[in-house]
Amino acid sequence: MARSASTYASIIDEFKIETNRKYSPVGGTKCNIFAQDVMSAMSADLPSGLANQIADALSGNKTPGWYSVTFLDAQKRANLGYPAIGIKKAEGHGHVVVVRPKGASITILKEVQIAQAGTKNYNNNTINYSWIAADLPGVKFYTHD
Repeated sequence: MARSASTYASIIDEFKIETNRKYSPVGGTKCNIFAQDVMSAMSADLPSGLANQIADALSGNKTPGWYSVTFLDAQKRANLGYPAIGIKKAEGHGHVVVVRPKGASITILKEVQIAQAGTKNYNNNTINYSWIAADLPGVKFYTHD
């Protein structure tokens, strides 16, 4: 698949995260399902399971095609059309977000552009809406070639 920011953004947009009932938070959030769906559409399959299981599978770069990067590199890669995620393990349930193209470079973590399924679903927002400020430094970022 040819990588471009517009293709990646279009794929994310096609899932209509803010209105698609598949990702409704009723009965539990669906962050893992949304991230897996987007990455599958990008030919960059994520491991199966919930967010904590995905985080464990990606840790140490054990999942072929996926490797860890800084938040700056995750945003740069997304801006070039490469799949990228942010993920944080947590007691009980973790959380995973899709890093989406921003159209501009960033300088601080809270500027990372994301789409997510969660207690609130966002198609295009910044990562500071995904975690409280104290949790943001613990978010790990991964990208796929």
